[in-house]
Amino acid sequence: MERLFKSVLSVREFKLHVDDDYVDRLSHRVTVIILVGFAFIASTKQFVGVPMSCWCPPEFKPSHRDYTDTICWVSNTYYLPVNEIIPRDKFSMQSKKQVICYYQWVPLILIFQAVLSFIPCQLWRFLNQRSGVNLCTIMDAAHVCSEASYLEVREKAVRYIVNHMDRYLLSQREFRTGCLVRIKHFVAKVCCLIGGRLYGNYLITAYLCIKMLYIVVAIVQLMLMEVFLGIEYHWYGTYVIDKLIKGQEWEPSERFPRVTLCEFDLRYQSRIINYVVQCALTINLFNEKIFVFVWFWFVFVIIVTSINLLKWLFRSLYWPGQVQYVRQRLRAFDIAHRDSNVLAKFTENYLRRDGMFILRLISQNMGEVVSGEALCGLWNNYNPEKRILAEKPGRRHMDKSRGTGGKKIDI
Repeated sequence: MERLFKSVLSVREFKLHVDDDYVDRLSHRVTVIILVGFAFIASTKQFVGVPMSCWCPPEFKPSHRDYTDTICWVSNTYYLPVNEIIPRDKFSMQSKKQVICYYQWVPLILIFQAVLSFIPCQLWRFLNQRSGVNLCTIMDAAHVCSEASYLEVREKAVRYIVNHMDRYLLSQREFRTGCLVRIKHFVAKVCCLIGGRLYGNYLITAYLCIKMLYIVVAIVQLMLMEVFLGIEYHWYGTYVIDKLIKGQEWEPSERFPRVTLCEFDLRYQSRIINYVVQCALTINLFNEKIFVFVWFWFVFVIIVTSINLLKWLFRSLYWPGQVQYVRQRLRAFDIAHRDSNVLAKFTENYLRRDGMFILRLISQNMGEVVSGEALCGLWNNYNPEKRILAEKPGRRHMDKSRGTGGKKIDI
């Protein structure tokens, strides 16, 4: 126990990874916090408050009432409108009653949703680790640069970002020659979803696929809620909006009834007595509000993520916009000698889509100044030797086999 306390006290800060944009963090961070918070509220109401209270016959003693509340809580209840008579026929009863079977499992359902919302983030980090560049390290250096109080620390951080990106941009290349290689490069240059690590669009392709996965997960969660809750849930928010527009009161709904019926058998000596009691399902006051908010939240996440996906897709496909972005950032830092042809080759052949993706990610998370300084460092680092390596993929392979004598070229 003493070691446990020492290990807990030795933890000074909780570090969060910043390797995506704010829209992704709505899905894997804010959504998880909301769902876990709701799960805590629902579980507190179950184990601390009185989630269900049943009306019992007059002959029931206090112990009988406690047993009735417990048996109706652990078993499923069913909903039947007050103006309908309880059928005596068992088959008629089975056809009419609407079984309410979710209220015991609401905390677990919300926790499952939280885990499901976090899966795309973990998949993105797995793909990121296989790319050859550590985005978290670059973002940490960018954070140090944005918070640095001394010029020397800021310059070292920018230099680290530039060197790290430069090694990645020049090492992840296809150095074979041939017509097929040139076709692959052309296709990868036109379409960001085709290519791979050696063609400069691995990171952006993986990132766009993860964004689509965020949307799919949110839609699937709305559908799964209908299965878990056993109610018509996928259009539940439209029902609430319709009520609000018409100015109608928030009355108890059939989806989350607050008064249900509970049927159980009681063995008394050699006889089995069947009881049907009416129960107040007070926990549904909270469940209804929780799942209304969850519905609207997932719809909001789907809309925002879809718009953000289209925005990233347009930026990645439209090369003139990429070149214009680089030109504006270099102009803001007053970099001279910006030849248009060289600038286009610097963007399309050296930075490529992955380099532009990293710079835009730095810009969104740490600000335009840090991103601009990193871009200026890459531009100043773009010497004639690296231009040859960037613009002619087969040149390095030819130099190794001919004139270098097996020596390694320092890039």
